[in-house]
Amino acid sequence: MKNDLLDIFGDELRKFAGLSRRQRLCVLYFCLSLAALLTVFFIHPLPELFLVLNFGNSVRLLKKHVPLNNLED
Repeated sequence: MKNDLLDIFGDELRKFAGLSRRQRLCVLYFCLSLAALLTVFFIHPLPELFLVLNFGNSVRLLKKHVPLNNLED
C-alpha cells in the first residue's frame, strides 16, 4: 500500500519536501482553510464571513511565498 501511494503521489511529495518550512506551512494553511470552507454549514453569516476571509488570506500567502510556476495541471 505504501508503494502504491508513493507511485501515485511521489512527485508531489518530492516537490513538497523541497519547499522551505515557511512555504510548507503556507501550503498546509491553504489546505486546512479550503477544507474548513468546504465543510462549514452556512447557518450564521459571521462564521461564513470569517472562513471566506481566512481562505482569502491563505490564497494570498500561498501566492506570495510558494512558487507556482512549475506546477502541472
